[in-house]
Amino acid sequence: MSTALVTNTNTNYTNYYNLINVIAEYCAQHPSIAGVGNEDLADFDEREFPSYPVANINVLGTTFKDTTTDFDIQIIIADKYKEKNNESDERTNEMEIPFYGTDDKYDVWANTLAIMNDVTSFIQRGITNFDINSEINCKQYHERFDSGLAGWTINFTLTTHNDRNRCLFELYPN
Repeated sequence: MSTALVTNTNTNYTNYYNLINVIAEYCAQHPSIAGVGNEDLADFDEREFPSYPVANINVLGTTFKDTTTDFDIQIIIADKYKEKNNESDERTNEMEIPFYGTDDKYDVWANTLAIMNDVTSFIQRGITNFDINSEINCKQYHERFDSGLAGWTINFTLTTHNDRNRCLFELYPN
């Protein structure tokens, strides 16, 4: 997948919509991501997507500084894990299972972590106006949601330029 460097310096990434849209657009173009949302986690767990894996992008908090804005970002990449078929060699009844267990959550973790690496690399290196100014903390899960999802949740702080022109109206009395 080749994605051009996003260098639109005229885009105000302090604007919530612009921030979410640029990350969501990249996720939607990723060949391994089938759906993208930015829902509350309770709604995300309730929703049934037509296909998986899916990405969910949330802004958990924001801090305005003198010339920058920091966003606390959480991204979840999720896939449905399923039971493995007990396929064995008919002649010897021997089974080869690369990882212990009866489901494919290890495969889901491996795939969704690779997707996370792509997404955070793009955010960090593919957009000239974004800086990740913290460690990228990754946590795997498989029983967090009732809908049979497994994957990774990441949290990081994303910094964007802010020229502090937030107020567009003169509010001083005449």
